[in-house]
Amino acid sequence: MKEICGYIAEAESICLYFDGESACYAKDTAEYADLMQAWEKMTAHAVQMPAFGVSIDKLTKEEMRSGLWAEFTFPCGHTCAGMPFEALLFKAEAGYKGFNLIRKNGGKYEGRCYYLDLREGDMSGFCGAADALRKK
Repeated sequence: MKEICGYIAEAESICLYFDGESACYAKDTAEYADLMQAWEKMTAHAVQMPAFGVSIDKLTKEEMRSGLWAEFTFPCGHTCAGMPFEALLFKAEAGYKGFNLIRKNGGKYEGRCYYLDLREGDMSGFCGAADALRKK
């Protein structure tokens, strides 16, 4: 079975949400490359774990109004571990050592999530790369 991280390279764009304000970067941009490099470094030793998290669209959209969030969007739908998705969203905080990847399916952030345990790492590098783009 292909793990969830195996799908990330297929993303057509990465959108960042800073306190509700969004900026999207297409696959052929330097910004996308910088974020993907930070993602790959962050997840180099990550392990996909069973997730107990469940997303509720309305609550997730409310939460996205604060803090840093990132979303990988895909040109077509995928299914991993029996769960379909068209985009994957996560909240990024420098000290986090694991996080839920929230599935967007049918235009809504609903249902079970995937969970990534970063093992020895944390999200500080990804957050730094995202913050550098915000300051451009």
